[in-house]
Amino acid sequence: MTFLENKWFLIALVMLCWGISTSFMAGYYYFQYSDLSAKVRGVIISANLGINYGNGSAVVWFNGTKINAGATLLDLTKLVVSVNYTESPLGASIDAIGNVPNSNPKWWMWWSWSSYGWVSGSVACDKYVIGENETLLWFYQDISVYPPQPPS
Repeated sequence: MTFLENKWFLIALVMLCWGISTSFMAGYYYFQYSDLSAKVRGVIISANLGINYGNGSAVVWFNGTKINAGATLLDLTKLVVSVNYTESPLGASIDAIGNVPNSNPKWWMWWSWSSYGWVSGSVACDKYVIGENETLLWFYQDISVYPPQPPS
């Protein structure tokens, strides 16, 4: 009986090759992540953040706000205004911005500017990572109407 006919030897050989290749892949991706993390750590980006208090007054803009790359919308908001929020497994939920609390039917919703106009935020504000020169807006709006109306 040759060594290739022994099924246990073949299984052990396959498992050994699999273990070696996955170990190399894990090491490769770890070093790629470490390298990227080191490059981004000190990078500063700018973003524009508006706050619409929903009372007909002008939007308060914080244009060109400097923040570390990789920061979230919640990080940017806390940098420019007082924020109360609740954390949950799904992400942070805004309770109040600038001493204006959620009060049914008005809640704080965030929007992002794109080439199509204002787009409603699709994830929690602590899960959304800001891009360079991105324009974002907090809008205190009536959510009893669905879908929520974009800022005007």
